Amino acid sequence: TPVDVTPWENASGGKAVACKEAQGCSASYKFAGTEGKYTIAVLYFDQKNGESKFRVMLNGRKIDQWTANDHLPATKIGSDAAMRRNITNVTLHPGDEIRIEGVPDRDEPAALDYIEIIAAN
Repeated sequence: TPVDVTPWENASGGKAVACKEAQGCSASYKFAGTEGKYTIAVLYFDQKNGESKFRVMLNGRKIDQWTANDHLPATKIGSDAAMRRNITNVTLHPGDEIRIEGVPDRDEPAALDYIEIIAAN
């Protein structure tokens, strides 16, 4: 679900996506670039009032997972909760589906800001 982030500068265009479903949610993207090696950077929000779980899938295959449990002071989505996860050396082909799955915990909604796909060279 898209959510407003205040102040708006704390997320891309003042919005993030948050999961309001206890069983989890996902966001996906079809890669349209050139075949090659890439780093996939995931900007997510890690609050102190929960330990959301994230998983990154490539064409249905898990390529990374983590628990958002760093010790940050934030209790809501914002710049003080922003974290970046880099998944390196990922081979991508045009049409590949990248899916980020999030499972919220307590008051932390497994929120995402964006993904960035960076050529390895």
